[in-house]
Amino acid sequence: MPCVKQDMVLIDRFGRALTHLRISVTLRCNHNCIFCHREGIDYVVSTELSAEDWGFVAKVSRELGIKYFKLTGGEPLVRKDIVDIVKYIVESGGEVSLVTNGSLLKHYISGLAEAGISYINVSLHSLKKDIFRRITGGNLDNVLEGIEEALKYNIPLKIDYLVLTYNKEEYLDIIKYAEKRGINLNIIELIPLGLSVNKYSELHYTLDDIIKYLEEHSLRKYHKDFQSRPEYIMPSGIKITVIKGFCNPDMCMRCTRIRMTPDGRIKTCLFRNDTLVNAREYIIMRDEKGLIESFKKANMLREPFFKYGSRGKSYVYG
Repeated sequence: MPCVKQDMVLIDRFGRALTHLRISVTLRCNHNCIFCHREGIDYVVSTELSAEDWGFVAKVSRELGIKYFKLTGGEPLVRKDIVDIVKYIVESGGEVSLVTNGSLLKHYISGLAEAGISYINVSLHSLKKDIFRRITGGNLDNVLEGIEEALKYNIPLKIDYLVLTYNKEEYLDIIKYAEKRGINLNIIELIPLGLSVNKYSELHYTLDDIIKYLEEHSLRKYHKDFQSRPEYIMPSGIKITVIKGFCNPDMCMRCTRIRMTPDGRIKTCLFRNDTLVNAREYIIMRDEKGLIESFKKANMLREPFFKYGSRGKSYVYG
């Protein structure tokens, strides 16, 4: 099945629409998380695209039916022009969200709000200062202050809680923290990307116990359209989404996302670097036709990384 353009939306060989673009605006970061996978980017990025460059990317992306833009890093708030990046993408008609470790959020939230940010994911992997520092190398107080400041602007927040052996017993406390503030929550299982076998074995903790708790205490469960993620509605009204990204064909088959690196390469999948499409020249030169063709090429290469095997049970890699 060839890649086609249908109602201004690119469709890949597996019938998946392309509507989401995840942009790593930098690989620089002021934390040093023990699980960091650098958005799957396995090479050194020496030159970052400018805010104006990302505005051009957003304009062309919108013409291809991409509606949703998520900015990530590294830590996107180490870029002093991050507010401009958000503003340019919003001006193109895109809906922009941002993933941050929260340490600088209190300094940028006013500008982000004014620029039109739709919502913000804040990483919060522990409520204990020593555990938080052990996991991230950062200061918990800065993150909590950022969250409290952001709440004043009525911007929807979502907490990202990655479950590790170090913080596995904190899930009830983090759920209560989120419920008290009316913040939705992502509970995420560790993936082995970027980790040695020994490090992954040391850090990984299955979500089975947490899922059991959610099954017993939630009011309702359903699956989101995006990546078929299970979501639980709690009595408090918050939504808790469970994200298991490794060996999950259901998630891959419902993926509508493509990625871009800080220097302007289109990345078809978190787990792959063998299908990178270098669009930097077209972005710098403001070559709309060249960038459109780059997106079409990348979409043609896009495929689910995890698939069901011939017996319907085992997983195979794309």
